[in-house]
Amino acid sequence: MKNKNVLSKRADGDLNLAVRSINSGNIEEAERLCIRFLEKNPHSFDAHQLMGSVCLHKELFIEALDFFDKALEINNTVPLVWSNRSLALMGAGKFDDAIHSVNQAITLDARFADALINKANILIKMERIEEALIYIDDYLIHKPNQYAAWLRKANLHFLLKQLNFAIPAFREALRIEPNSIEGLINFALALAESELYEESLIYLDKVIKINPNIYQAVLNVGVVYDKMGKFEKARDYMQQALKLNPNAPDILLNLGIVCQKIEGELDQSLNCFNELIVQDSRNSIYYFNRGVTLDRLAMLDEAIADYDKAIELSDRVSSIQPRWNRALSLLSNGELKTGWEEYENRFDLEQMENRQFHDSNLHKRWNGDPSLIKNKRFFVLAEQGLGDTLQFSRYIKFLIQMEAQVILMVQKPLLELYQSLTYPVQLLHMEQPIPMFDYYCSMMSLPYLLRNFVDDIPQEINYLKADRIKVENWKTRLGPKKAKRVGLIWSGGFRPGSPNLWLVNKRRNIELSKLKSLRIEGIELHSLQVGELPESELLVLHLQNWDGPQIANHSQYLVNFTETAALLENLDLLISVDTSTPHLAGVLGRPVWLLNRFDTCWRWMLQRSDTPWYPSFRIFRQKSPDDWDSVVSEVSKALEDFSKS
Repeated sequence: MKNKNVLSKRADGDLNLAVRSINSGNIEEAERLCIRFLEKNPHSFDAHQLMGSVCLHKELFIEALDFFDKALEINNTVPLVWSNRSLALMGAGKFDDAIHSVNQAITLDARFADALINKANILIKMERIEEALIYIDDYLIHKPNQYAAWLRKANLHFLLKQLNFAIPAFREALRIEPNSIEGLINFALALAESELYEESLIYLDKVIKINPNIYQAVLNVGVVYDKMGKFEKARDYMQQALKLNPNAPDILLNLGIVCQKIEGELDQSLNCFNELIVQDSRNSIYYFNRGVTLDRLAMLDEAIADYDKAIELSDRVSSIQPRWNRALSLLSNGELKTGWEEYENRFDLEQMENRQFHDSNLHKRWNGDPSLIKNKRFFVLAEQGLGDTLQFSRYIKFLIQMEAQVILMVQKPLLELYQSLTYPVQLLHMEQPIPMFDYYCSMMSLPYLLRNFVDDIPQEINYLKADRIKVENWKTRLGPKKAKRVGLIWSGGFRPGSPNLWLVNKRRNIELSKLKSLRIEGIELHSLQVGELPESELLVLHLQNWDGPQIANHSQYLVNFTETAALLENLDLLISVDTSTPHLAGVLGRPVWLLNRFDTCWRWMLQRSDTPWYPSFRIFRQKSPDDWDSVVSEVSKALEDFSKS
């Protein structure tokens, strides 16, 4: 906030003393001198405008406004008074009047820099950030070496996520004030947001060298390491920050979140959020994040209660993620009716697939009324993963029964396989143009939309078929059968376009070396694994003369899902982590042993060794988070029995 004090050339000595008092911070002395002068000179322009400035310093905005108005009655041609008057109006919350006042100053002198920056500050208060930046830029034309203006410009661009403008502005601010703590920390955060992590750490290290007790710098080193995926290092810095400022909410929040990502640290995560809620029981963010930790601990009732509280304390926008998480927890808990209804909240998620298509076709989204789609072109759009499409295609038959003319769009890798779909549909893949249609729905909305016609999960499988010629080709390729043939998948890979799922993917995958005990007489293992990393893992183990089971690698032949389906038909069993191939095996009716993480995907629910989705499944679950050893031990014993059956 600019509050400049300039007197006319004929100003009295007392008023000059008053200006020096204000500039030295002695506001009371300045006030005394002005009052004494006004008693003798009640019509003094200088005294009234100076008293307005005194009141501004004391944040007596209404009183300041009164003095500025009296000054303007005497002389309304001085830009400074109009500009300072706008600050009084801003302080009083009269933003529109403040804009009018500062515009008067700019009209009188378009080069008056202080009025430009004051207008920018008023616009910021009005949350008109883009306009404010225009006036900050104008101000910097006249005052290019003003550190505070460059920092304000940088911070605003950072707020707007305009990193290409924020970063150069931070650099300019730090050129002027190279040791500014605020500038260094905020610049480091902007660099981290731009994934310039190493440079970000350099600037944070500089802050720590200037003052090692600034906990925000230490905390943000942890935040950067978190972004880099170095979670243990992030935790260590956050704990160091906590020593500098025990119970600081921003430290506890970040520490709680990073501990969700570290094996064995969920209890520490829970402790952080418990402490935060003790400090502030009305903060929705704390309840939401505690809910996430409780989810990881499979404490679903408690997690749902926290999501409920987060939603209660949030506005519509900030409740989107808690509502989505609650939907997943309800489904995991087996509360399907409510869960399917809340699953529709995914359309509000920023990362929702095909969001632009959904938003532009709201008027054609089906509401579940069968009379609307009879003899109509009904477009069904697959979404999320390949396994989701395989699993939820069972609902297509109900649309056919309603006499809809179904157009089904699936992911391109599934197209050839879906030529075998037993339901009569027009089939497309997602790289083709969307055809004309009367109504549409996303495939994973079908359980909710069909709730009045489908009492439970449809048990019908075998709606997809393996190609008989390819089945015979695989039979020939595998040769004479000498043992039980068991397929193996230990990694579901990582979706490049979904970094938000990478941590979940990491938890669902098993290091191949952990499967050493699957070397069992009478069992022949066949890898259905595709993907560069897991294939390399298998190759390296074989080159190292691994004494675990020998695993036949078929990746060169598994070029699409029709080949995978044909191989599955030649196997006696599939042992797999939670990825798309078990869904395919389940649809084909092939036996599957699913190796499932502790914080299970919602579709496998809790504490079940079977699933209503696929009759041929047996689920082996972790007994505690990240505990694959108990799962592998249980599978090894079961495989011993299977080899003898």
